[in-house]
Amino acid sequence: MKRLVFVIFCLLLCLAAKAQQIVFTPQWTAQAQFAGYYVAQAKGFYKEAGLDVVIRHPSASNPCVNRLRSGESQYITQHLVSAMTLIDEGLPLVNILQTSQVNSQMIVSREPLEGPESLKGKYVGRWKSGFFELAQVMDRQYKLDIKWVPFVQNVNLFISGAIDAVMAMNYNEYYQLLMAGQRPDKSQLLYFSEIGYNVPEDGVYVTADYYLTHRDEVRKFAEASRKGWEWAAEHEEEALDIVMQAVQADEVGTNRLLQRWMLRDIMDMQKDKKTGRRTYRLEPSDLELANRLMKYGGLLRNEVTYRQITQP
Repeated sequence: MKRLVFVIFCLLLCLAAKAQQIVFTPQWTAQAQFAGYYVAQAKGFYKEAGLDVVIRHPSASNPCVNRLRSGESQYITQHLVSAMTLIDEGLPLVNILQTSQVNSQMIVSREPLEGPESLKGKYVGRWKSGFFELAQVMDRQYKLDIKWVPFVQNVNLFISGAIDAVMAMNYNEYYQLLMAGQRPDKSQLLYFSEIGYNVPEDGVYVTADYYLTHRDEVRKFAEASRKGWEWAAEHEEEALDIVMQAVQADEVGTNRLLQRWMLRDIMDMQKDKKTGRRTYRLEPSDLELANRLMKYGGLLRNEVTYRQITQP
């Protein structure tokens, strides 16, 4: 009898361990933008927390939000404004870790710009996959009537001269332009953060239901991920080694120079605007700014409250 009880106990332990396996899906293909999570997995920080984490990147046909809805993934990353849009559409999300504290989006123009007004009626490239909300707000606020031209993930349209300007992330497409021989003057760069749109970007999200039923696991995931980011900040080259392994496994065409630029920029974006420290926390003032902009742009029906998105 004792032997039977022992066997059942062992089986229950095995089942419990198996239930700990979770799937994390960033919003894009493998790159240094997600270095902290690769580090947390490679250095065993998730395992030390009792978590069996699998990192699966999205595809064009199955983005991270779809994977979250279907239950294929339990954790995803999203820009704050994108998460707010999803919440407003009826998908309750909870922010468990806010890595970005600064907005990195910009518009690179072929000609010098004198503020957003210079883009009136222009053909501007933008990502087909999203990350477009603040640009829509700007378009409406300044009555620009921009002709938006979707692209997938490169800047060839701009380089070929097919469009007047292109949206870019400072840590990604902007560097691609530099690598392609483009040398835009400062007057050709319009940073969203400099026109009152300094809304932070990446955070980690789970559904509200999952948060309420897995509080301890969520806390452990957030803490281990934070540990991964802090380790990456102190060990740049080793973190890049881990990033390049993830890049190769995901068969992404890139190089170490781009990934180093990206990692350094991502790390700078994680610093609090006032203190210069990494807090990994969504600030109420940032959510307030995002609400104001998104409602003005007609992209939100209802304000997203701080309690709603953080579940304190």
